[in-house]
Amino acid sequence: MNHDGSSRYDDLSIAELIEHSIRLGEGQLSRHGALAVQTTRAEVVKRFFVNEPSVTDVLRADANFDLLDSKAFKSLWESVKDQIADYPRYRLYAHLGVHPDKAVPLEITTLKAWHALACHHLCHIPEDDAFNPREKPLWKLIWAPLSVLKQTMPSVIEEAAGVIMMHVGKRRVLMAGDLTAGEMRRTLLTVLGLLLPEKGALPLHGAASIGDGEITLFLGPAGAQKTTWAMRCGQLIGERGLSWSEDGLHRLADGCRLHLDASLPIALDEALTFGTLAEELTLHPDRRPVLASTETSQPPDPIHLVLPLSKLQAIQDPDTRGPSQLVILATDPLGVLPPLAQLTKEQALAWYVLGYGNHYGPLEHRQAACDLRFTPGFMDTLLPRSLDEYIYLLSDLLDTHQTRCYLINAGWHGGSCGVGEPLSSSEESACLTALYHCVDWQPFGAFGLRIPAGHSETAGPWHSRERWADPSGFGAQLDALKQAISAELNTTSDPSRWLTALELS
Repeated sequence: MNHDGSSRYDDLSIAELIEHSIRLGEGQLSRHGALAVQTTRAEVVKRFFVNEPSVTDVLRADANFDLLDSKAFKSLWESVKDQIADYPRYRLYAHLGVHPDKAVPLEITTLKAWHALACHHLCHIPEDDAFNPREKPLWKLIWAPLSVLKQTMPSVIEEAAGVIMMHVGKRRVLMAGDLTAGEMRRTLLTVLGLLLPEKGALPLHGAASIGDGEITLFLGPAGAQKTTWAMRCGQLIGERGLSWSEDGLHRLADGCRLHLDASLPIALDEALTFGTLAEELTLHPDRRPVLASTETSQPPDPIHLVLPLSKLQAIQDPDTRGPSQLVILATDPLGVLPPLAQLTKEQALAWYVLGYGNHYGPLEHRQAACDLRFTPGFMDTLLPRSLDEYIYLLSDLLDTHQTRCYLINAGWHGGSCGVGEPLSSSEESACLTALYHCVDWQPFGAFGLRIPAGHSETAGPWHSRERWADPSGFGAQLDALKQAISAELNTTSDPSRWLTALELS
């Protein structure tokens, strides 16, 4: 509804927000009803925490955040509130989390209708009169134009296209700039990265599903197709926004944000129906989507869909027991990791510490380039506390839920990127079948991995060396990966532990 006496709109529905967005020229409807908006992802985003003991005492030494004086933030916050008071703006009350006992209550104010629409899916919108029933302290978030900071912080504006500031003590978050819905999600997960460990819960950047009595959790870097792998294992529980505690897995939002690519786990026509927000989706004059990967010779800008989980047939219950299987997805650009391997708990923790992958996954329709990335916890800056805290939590949770651990190479096989290929559909199915049913494992010969014994009738060899036409090339790339991983582990607080786990010491 329109708040009396101002241009503020409170708790508009999805349909109303889409109507406002179209009327304001923020986007247009595709043929099937999705709202297509054009954004420019800020290449440089400056992130700040207000300098206070509750943060600086636990903040990682290598965290990608600058510190800001509390008085400066207070002045800036009040200035922004005053400047946007006459703007048309949208406010919604949401929970970060579905279960009232675990949820973080939010008051979100945006100046664009499509921003508020994105928040609808990236949070949980409680039913009428069900907001914050436990009367928890309220977090307030404002998403404003970058111009509102020009007078107060001109030097920052010159250096960055986007700014994100957090005052944990006052429970305030200020976002400014032409940021994507992905930056909103990263900001919310950063808040959880600070708060959840104090409650014995681990924030996760992954996807989970339930099928055949098993709950399988997939963790991995961007481009590893976590959601697609999870949906192949059963009915989706949650995607990207999850927490794990001794009580089990908990979904944090009503929707998700997916990369539109060849492995989209839903028919495109169904994904682009009314209620979906499509970032960077260009439309033909007849409102058909322009899919750059097939219609132009230029590498496409990434298209992301923000949509309700109901479109992915997710289960209704946001809480489940803990996962019986944890799968680490690695997008190996060197093509030497096996399709599937069994891990010990210590090895699973080591791969979590590494967060190993490539900058782009093999199905992202980008120019193949070997660009090794290590993203600790697969969340990196989204985990603002010392990485050891999250490792300690994960270790306890694996024991509590007796979770079995595996590694799947969702990257290249038979050669490095540009030469090798991703797993075929039949090979992916063979990996999942072995995940559930293989009882005979043999040493891989590196990193302490164990791979299925024998041969699959529907897939290539389980040992990645046998997929290479040139075994010497495989050996050289394996040595390169060992060196890269050893160098990365030597930067951690306990290198001997992880080097020993991966048999690199």
